[in-house]
Amino acid sequence: MVLGRLQPGKTIPPLDWTPPVRPTYSRDAKLPHDAAKKAVIRGIDWHTNARMLMHKSWKDKYTGKAHRGPRPESDWPAGDGEFGVLEGVVSKISHDGEQTVSWNLRTDSIGESSLAFALRSKMDGDKRSAAIAANLLDWVYFKSGLNEKDPKKPTFGLTYWTPDNRSLYGDNSIKIILGCMGTAAVLDTDRWDEVLLGEILGNFRTSGVYGYRIGNVDYRVLLSKGWQYFWRDKTMPEGDVRKSHHRYQPHYQAWLWSSYLWLYDKTGYRPLLERAGTAIRMMMKAYPDNWLWTNGIQQERGRMLLPLAWLIRVDDQPQYRAWLKRLAADMQKCQDASGAIREELGPIGKGGYRPPQSNAEYGTREASAIQQNGDPMADMLYTCNFTFLGLHEAHAATGDPQYRQMADKLAEFFVRIQVKSEFHPELDGGWFRAFDYEKWDYWGSNADVGWGAWSIEVGWTQAWIPSVLAMRELNLNLWDMTRNSRIARNWQKYKELMLPEKELKAVR
Repeated sequence: MVLGRLQPGKTIPPLDWTPPVRPTYSRDAKLPHDAAKKAVIRGIDWHTNARMLMHKSWKDKYTGKAHRGPRPESDWPAGDGEFGVLEGVVSKISHDGEQTVSWNLRTDSIGESSLAFALRSKMDGDKRSAAIAANLLDWVYFKSGLNEKDPKKPTFGLTYWTPDNRSLYGDNSIKIILGCMGTAAVLDTDRWDEVLLGEILGNFRTSGVYGYRIGNVDYRVLLSKGWQYFWRDKTMPEGDVRKSHHRYQPHYQAWLWSSYLWLYDKTGYRPLLERAGTAIRMMMKAYPDNWLWTNGIQQERGRMLLPLAWLIRVDDQPQYRAWLKRLAADMQKCQDASGAIREELGPIGKGGYRPPQSNAEYGTREASAIQQNGDPMADMLYTCNFTFLGLHEAHAATGDPQYRQMADKLAEFFVRIQVKSEFHPELDGGWFRAFDYEKWDYWGSNADVGWGAWSIEVGWTQAWIPSVLAMRELNLNLWDMTRNSRIARNWQKYKELMLPEKELKAVR
């Protein structure tokens, strides 16, 4: 089109070229029998090749504004997880193809990355990956200084977001929690059992009577009013962002409920089941009309699959299976033959990060990666990645072939669209956020500030896709592989420390 406009009336010859950054396989190519295993290895090796693993020799090289700057040089040594892992590749692309890197150290991304490294080590015996997995969790819990260790403080057990941001997002905590419980199981260690228990209970006791938690608990309010202020909160969740900080918005709530159900299975402590069960029932009764959405309604559906699957594990009811089935069916309507799950927006008035409503608004804040429903784009940062785990655990919990079939198609899609690039080794093996399954190329709205169509997020994207691919190769699922956790050994100590009986009587 461009050449035609520059040379009107002239015939444009066929363009035969190999893009320097492209999907690993075409839509119709026959996949090798070991394609998924190779995708896992490449996905984990990406952290080394892109120098995302921080090394002590260059960890202080960049300290600029917002921690965004040039990518680490290819001749710098890669770390071993001892100093964490950088946040990822930012979506802004310069004229020479270079992309900015976020040097931020996020506890959520680092915690969930540990599981991906651990599973890769179990899959192919790579000892370096096992060591990195352990080092990453040690950084989060023991070396970063971001996990609160003082039991006298109401923030005890919780982990702050980054070294210079003391946010307490529950959605970030759960990623550390899931990464920790899985990594501990793979490495067969109880090294992190106490901090894991403290993290789960730290979030649980700052959730309200109905099981809902403020998306980002203000640590200053927590320190001044105590955890009891949140524990006794009887505020009903709302489907209106203007009315309440407790919202029908699975992105910020749903996966935390999964950890309460998991801990209930290990301890038998009824309030964990009761509050999580109440919250899930309320959320599903509000679906879809009263749901709020973050970057799209599709991601909210995907985030509810995991807690429903694990609720069935501990309290199997026909209603719960029906809710799980309904969400999966609604997502399956948007699953392309290629396996991609088309992104979808809810009502604009209920969206947190809606698409820009004007040219002036474009690129000024967080936003969805589509402009309108029907755009043939799949999102690997907010939707397909988390849905993959949900479908995997749903099939393991129920045996329903629908979930397996959806996950099979999604897995093949991930393998095909993994980035391949000889020219940009810092991108090879990654997964960009946006993929247009009609163009069969990385394409979408780049309106989101920093994390648009061509971003690669460590953790959220680059952990869960290879983690679930690896579990599929190993015939494992997260619930069963953590079944023998020894965390209950510490239960009575932490129950008395964090949920003393005298503080609980007030809400009974």
